[in-house]
Amino acid sequence: MILKIRWMSATAGLVLALFTGPTRAVIVCMTEQNIPIPQDGEGAYINFVNGAHAGSEGAVPGFDFEPYASQASEPANQLRFYLGSSGNNGAGAVTSGDTYAVLAAGDTIGADSLFSRAGFTGITTAWQAGVTAGYLGVRFTNEATSNLTYGWVHLTTMAPLGFPMTVLDWCYEDDGSAITIQQVETDRIYCDGFDDVACSQIAPAI
Repeated sequence: MILKIRWMSATAGLVLALFTGPTRAVIVCMTEQNIPIPQDGEGAYINFVNGAHAGSEGAVPGFDFEPYASQASEPANQLRFYLGSSGNNGAGAVTSGDTYAVLAAGDTIGADSLFSRAGFTGITTAWQAGVTAGYLGVRFTNEATSNLTYGWVHLTTMAPLGFPMTVLDWCYEDDGSAITIQQVETDRIYCDGFDDVACSQIAPAI
């Protein structure tokens, strides 16, 4: 298998293109995003495909993920996840029911994973407890390919309610196949495909 890397702009992230015979699978990673999530009812709206993010839905057409602070919970301002409109087929990986899972490197997200679309009623207890660089498995419809796409979002949260919270980066497999979480490195200029980590050095914008 030959690993080829096609660089995108510094703000867009990195594409890892894995070629196996006539079939091409592309892992897209948006690296070093480090998006702080406000502890309010809007939080941040994020589009996984183009990297756009803002504090209002109208500013991010086709958003795929909205971490926010619930104003109606008890106590108020607990972390919640909203995975976009039902037409986008967006959902987050769960351990069971509506309990959002904290995943780790080596876990796989795909068609066999358990998912939920629960927003306000979604259970984010594990994330509220404070997580140092954990992974939330996700699925969404890629507007560039129309594929139902599987990926992960790399998050840091803090107790007791999940804030302050930061979205560090994310990756997805854009051909609709499953993806295995790999640690993302940021100190490499060249990646040869023989390492067990996702290469993520961002090339300068041209």
